[in-house]
Parts: sequence; C-alpha cells; structure tokens
Amino acid sequence: MEELKRLLGQTDDEYLIGLCNKGTVKRAYKDLEQEAPTVIWTEDGAQVTLKETVCGIRVPLGESTCSCPSRSICRHLITAILYLKRELVKDEPESGTDASKTPDIQTEAQKDEGHMVQELLAVPLKKLKGACKTRKYREFLNHIEAGDFPEIREGTVITVRIPWENSTVKLLNPLEYSSCTCHSKELCTHKAQAILAFQLKKKATTLEELKRLSESEEEWDFQELAQVADTIKEGIRLHLMTGLSRLSPEAAGSMERLAVISHGAGLADFETRCRDVAGEYQNYFERSAAFRTEVITGKLLGLYHMANKLEMAKKTEEVRKLAGTFRDTYYPVSQLHLTAIGGRSFRNNAGYEGEIYYFLETDQKKWYTWTDARPTFYEGMRRRPPGRDNKVQAPWGLNCSREKMMELEFYLSHGKVAGGSRLSVSQETKSEIVGIRDLHQNEIRQMIFWDYREILRTCFQENHQEKDRERLAFVGAVQCREGTFDSVKQRFTMELCDREGCCLSVAVKYSKEEKLTIQVLERLSERLKKRGMVPLVFFGILYVEQGKLCLYPIEFFEGQRFLEEMEEMEEGPFGTPQISMLNQEQLRSMEQFLREIRETLSDLFQSGLNSVREETLVNLGHLAKESEELGLHRAGEELSFLNKSLGEKRHQMEFDPEPVLTSWIRLTTYLDICMDKVSLDQVLAGMMEGKERG
Repeated sequence: MEELKRLLGQTDDEYLIGLCNKGTVKRAYKDLEQEAPTVIWTEDGAQVTLKETVCGIRVPLGESTCSCPSRSICRHLITAILYLKRELVKDEPESGTDASKTPDIQTEAQKDEGHMVQELLAVPLKKLKGACKTRKYREFLNHIEAGDFPEIREGTVITVRIPWENSTVKLLNPLEYSSCTCHSKELCTHKAQAILAFQLKKKATTLEELKRLSESEEEWDFQELAQVADTIKEGIRLHLMTGLSRLSPEAAGSMERLAVISHGAGLADFETRCRDVAGEYQNYFERSAAFRTEVITGKLLGLYHMANKLEMAKKTEEVRKLAGTFRDTYYPVSQLHLTAIGGRSFRNNAGYEGEIYYFLETDQKKWYTWTDARPTFYEGMRRRPPGRDNKVQAPWGLNCSREKMMELEFYLSHGKVAGGSRLSVSQETKSEIVGIRDLHQNEIRQMIFWDYREILRTCFQENHQEKDRERLAFVGAVQCREGTFDSVKQRFTMELCDREGCCLSVAVKYSKEEKLTIQVLERLSERLKKRGMVPLVFFGILYVEQGKLCLYPIEFFEGQRFLEEMEEMEEGPFGTPQISMLNQEQLRSMEQFLREIRETLSDLFQSGLNSVREETLVNLGHLAKESEELGLHRAGEELSFLNKSLGEKRHQMEFDPEPVLTSWIRLTTYLDICMDKVSLDQVLAGMMEGKERG
C-alpha cells in the first residue's frame, strides 16, 4: 500500500498518457467529475469501485486490472488512478507539511527516473540489434553516421521521435509498458532504435561499438550456407555432365527449385541467377530465336563460381556481398546540390513502365537518378498519367511540374539513396530551389568530351568495375552527319564527329516509347541539313556494339558556347589513350578466334562432360596451340588442361569433374576480358580509320 501511494504521488499526466493516450486521459478527467468512487486499501494496492466497474490498482500501474472487457489501460483505470491521486493530496496536512514533503516526493521521483535510465542503459546491445533486424539496424547506423539523430525529450516519460520511421516511442518504467505509434506491445524495431539512441546520448555506447557489433555478429549459419552452396553446385554439375542435348524440360524446374532454396537461405542474388538460367532453359525448349548456348553456359559457370565462393566463405561480410539483398536499402546522404539534366521513358519485361530522371551533383560530379515506375500487368485498369504530362507534380516538395523540374537547380536535404545512386522520395526529404539550371557552369564544361578517344579511357577502361551500370556522359559534336532510319532493323542512327574527325553513333531502336525521341532526332537532322552545322552537346548512355562506340541520346543542347569556352580553357592538347597497333582486319581475326574458343566450350555443354565428342577434343588441342602462337598464354594453358583431362577421362573408372569445371570457369573469365579489350581496340581503330578517311 505504501509503495502504491509513493508511486501515485510521483505519477503525472505525461506518464499516464504514456500508458494509454492523451484522449483517454482527457476522458478520464471528465468521467471523474461524474463519479463518486469508493476505495478499499489492501496490502498489494487499492480497490476502487466506480459506477460501472471495479478497478484493482497495483504497482506497477500498468498491471492494474478492470472488470470491463478492455484488456488495455482503459478510461476506468485512469479515472481510478486520478481519484486516488486526488484523495492522497486531500489527506496531506494543510500547513507546514507540503514544503517538507515536496523534497521527499521529488527525491523519490528522481530515484524512479534514475531507475528507468538504468533500466534503459542495461538493455543488451545484441537484444536491441536482434529486435531491429539486420536491414533496420544498418539503416539506423547510417542515419546516425549522417548526423540524423532522433529527437529525445526526457521526463517521467522519455519520448523519442524517429523521423525516418515517422514513429514516436514513449519509454516508461517498467520498460514493458513502453508504447509506440506502431501499437506493438513487444520490443518492436522502433522501440529498439529509440533505446539505442538513448544509450548513444548517455554515452553508454558509441557508434563505433555498434558498427563493430554489426560486423562481428554472425548473421548467417555458415554450415547451412555450405549445404545450400553444395546443393546448387550439384545441380549445375549434373546439367554440365549430362549435356544440353540430353536434358529434359524438367531442367528449368530444377533451377526453379534451386531458386526457392536460395530464397529460403536469404541468398537474393543466387535466387535471381537461378531464375535467369531457368528462363534460358525455357527459351531453349521453346526453340526461341533469343536462345544462345554460349550465354546459358556462361551463366551456369558464373553461378557455379559464386557457389564455390559461398562454400568457402568464412566471414559475414563475404557472405553479405555474395548474397545480395531482396529489397533495396536506402541510406541517408548529406545535402545534395543537384542540376536537372534530362529524362527518358522505359518499359521492361518485368511488367513496369515509367520514367527515369537524371541529375548531376555538381560538387561531386556524380550522377543521381530518380525512377517513377507504374505496373502494366493489370490490363484494363486506370493507370496514372505518364511523368512527361506537364500536370504531374514534381517530387521532394518542389512546387512545380516534372517538366519544369528538369529546368531547375536545387538543394536536396535529408535525402535517401539506394545502390546505383538512385534517389528515394520520402516525407523527410526537403528541397530548396536555387534557380534555373546553368549548363555552362565550370563543373559541367569540364565533363564534356570533345575528343572521343578520351571516352574509351575515362568511361570504359578506368571505370571497368562499374560495367553493369549506365555509362552517362556529355558528348560534344562539331559535326552531325545526316541521320537515317533503317526500316529493316527499325533503328535510327546518326553519326557524331569530334574535333579530330573521330566518330560515334547515336542509335535508337524504334518502339512506342522511343517514337518521340526518333522524331526529335529526325527534325534535328533536317534542321542541320537546311541551316548548316552548329556544335551540339548530347547527354546520354554510352555503350559499345559490334566494335563501334554508340550513344543512346537522352537530351541535347546547343554547343557553340561550350566549345568556345573549352578552347579558351585549354592549355595543351587532350590526353590521348595509347593507340592499338592492330588494324581492323587483325582485330576482326582476333575476335573471330576468341569466338571460336567460346563456341568449342559451348560444345562441351551441348554434349556434356560425360560424352565429349572426339571432334571437340581435337578442336581443344588445335585452339591451345594457336592461343600460344597468338600470345594468349593463359588461354593456351587452360585449353591444354581441358584437352588432357577430358581425353584421359575415357580411360578412368571414376572422374572428378571439379578441376575441369574450375579450369573452364577461369578460361571463360579470361575470354570475357580479352573480348572487352578487342572490342575497345576495334572502336579506337575504327575512329582512327574514320579520321583518316575524313
């Protein structure tokens, strides 16, 4: 009884609101005016009888009970607590006592708050990390590292607002009666993040310690992963040993089963790759013209190589890189200074269409994108208007249409970015318009390529590790040759020339989405034909196709001023990459030889390692000798090993395919590198020949 009286004396409205909510407390105050309660004090608390119910008030208050059907802290319980508090105040002596009692009450309240603080600081970090789950825990660390700290207000209730989760947590004593706007009664992600933030504020832990916990804590069952990797390898090995020509349509189903196993183990990238191979098998059995034996062979070997790495992985970070993620994680970034450059429409095979908008962070000279995608697989349903509609609102609170957004320069605060520098739209992200974009600012002028040979070194050789990402660039053209539309290939092409006479192709394949792009380029070609050539700057995506440098155009701008400013800035000639000494004929011969090796390796999968044809073995031997003669020593070594091992297999009772598969994988990787090098050399040689003809 005395403990309850002490607790009631230090309980305020803030604590009661934390137990339920503000509305319930307000209602309880009104109900108390209409009540005439009776109370019976007991050893373990008090029994308060109201008009409708009987309430048992206990320590802690969250364990109090009511005879009404509600299982939470109801208005009757709050009414009873308010009544007991009022009666205790009445029972206190009117003179000379309040002043003497107040310090004691304050001291007890301070003690109780101290107990709550100690309870919060004592919660183990591993428990909090587990409640956050891996993705949310990393997201919390990224926000803290970026300076995005939750708002914490201390009192009888510790209130923590987590802005990126749009959640508010009220931490109470005892901790199990804490509340969250997600209404979870358990230790939810938000409560765990709130306690972590409080521990950081009180210096009970540090960001470095939390990071070490993230890195050292084992998130994977390595034994289970090794079993999954072995299962994947066994499935692929069976296919490679049997051979494509002897496989049944069930092969696609087996890869789907491996995808399900990968999903269950949390291996997102493995699941994607398994389904990709299953799709290739489906193309094969449906006799699709899109099927290529060398493509599926490369994908199977690549997946086998990944499974090998997974089986050997001993560190969490190694597994994390191999596993990938099922869902993109967006991380907070500091303030971004963005200049809108251009946008394009897209439609993919996954059933989505939409727009991609491109922005340049001028301080970092780094590209960012924002994608707005809409599903197309719900036939007959009303869909949102396309983003190019001038009535569609821009994101991030920019008070304009998306069309107007692409003419602006602005700051983005509290932004979130996923892999590939893809921007997110969230309530916390705010924008501030600086003004109309200035394309002639120094940072942009320095990024324009007026010498196309420099593109090869900068965008392909130096950034080869970003092979799967779009290669975005500004390309200057002092001349544009007349564009043509190939009605057979359904493709529009137009050649751009730099100051040295080197050329690249602007190429767009016809589709519903690209119809407008082709029309704009055709009008540009006609205008240049009638009015004469003026320098232009194109912004787009670079790629190499059939030994030629190509550009998919997103936007183009008048380039005369760009060119004049660049010429004024120059103090010397452009840096020129090392020019290949091989001519186009030699390069074509080398490309043909590399393709011949690939085709022979594809024959291995076609027949299967269990029944390699004599003709294939002869080809392996010849290719090994020719590789040595051409200076491709690594290819020669691997081809010789494959020829010898597969030849000896016919005289062995048992055959271990692992050394052959390892050699096959090494050779395939080496061929990919050689093909990339030959392709770039062909582009450069073609430029030089075009320059000589010009």
